[in-house]
Amino acid sequence: MTKSIEFSCMGSSFFVEAENHAELKQWFNDIEQTYSRFRNESYLSWFNRLEPSDKWVTVSPDFYSILVEVTDYMKRMDGLFNPFLGAQLKALGYDRPFSEMKRRGIKACLPAYHENKILLHSGQPLVKKLQNVELDLGGFVKGWSVDRAYHMARGHNVFIDGGGDMRFSFAEPEVIGIMNPFDSNTDIVQLKIRKGAIATSNVLHRRWQTEDGFYHHILNGKTGENPESDVVQVTVLASSVREAEVYAKVLCMMNGELVESWLGQRDRSIAAIVITDDKKIRITENIAEFCEGVKTAWSSQHGNGQGSQV
Repeated sequence: MTKSIEFSCMGSSFFVEAENHAELKQWFNDIEQTYSRFRNESYLSWFNRLEPSDKWVTVSPDFYSILVEVTDYMKRMDGLFNPFLGAQLKALGYDRPFSEMKRRGIKACLPAYHENKILLHSGQPLVKKLQNVELDLGGFVKGWSVDRAYHMARGHNVFIDGGGDMRFSFAEPEVIGIMNPFDSNTDIVQLKIRKGAIATSNVLHRRWQTEDGFYHHILNGKTGENPESDVVQVTVLASSVREAEVYAKVLCMMNGELVESWLGQRDRSIAAIVITDDKKIRITENIAEFCEGVKTAWSSQHGNGQGSQV
């Protein structure tokens, strides 16, 4: 019989349904201790404290693999996705777990976008930290850890949800709800789906107030600032949670009406559900390739989900 467990980790609520759920909970806790930028003793904090140097530094195979992936996504996203924004987030006041944040002023910070921040050895887990930058791997590592846990999970029905980062496989199609950004107690979209990877990014919930106004955690990788956009939430369906996480974050940086064309120029291997501040639901045309049915809380624009029922 498949068992489930709920717990808090990485600043999110986790739900794991798998026969080895206790093992997976420990896995997620270990990942948080390793890659949290809020823990001084974490592996990530150690790396962020390193002074720039032209010497190779040996890192763990997992950390090296993550760096390879995030730097590749940074290039593919034309710098909009940028994992080197730890200092920018701290300067904007996000220097502690979100639950502990208080109103404060902001500090001046260097521009976010720099070329050649680190150099990765082509054949060994070695890194040169060329500039005094700080990594923030929070969202990506959460998605990466959900992917890894999914492959570790045992059972006929496996469902892993890390604060909206979901990976699952069911014996029969199930209904999965996507949170309404305007009312977190309701679903704005429901998907009928048997297997998949989903990530959601939202600019309304992880916000904080400073003396200069409100900020949220999604930063334009080229400017280090909050993007100007009418998008409040993006849900992406992809082949992996970490890929869905990257795309969801980047799509929050552009106006909703541009999402379909932007994706068409780059990658049609993902589908997206975009919610704008005027409460419009935009669904990419290829949504039917990822699920068996879509039901929206109110009428949607574009996409095969219009009027369909779960």
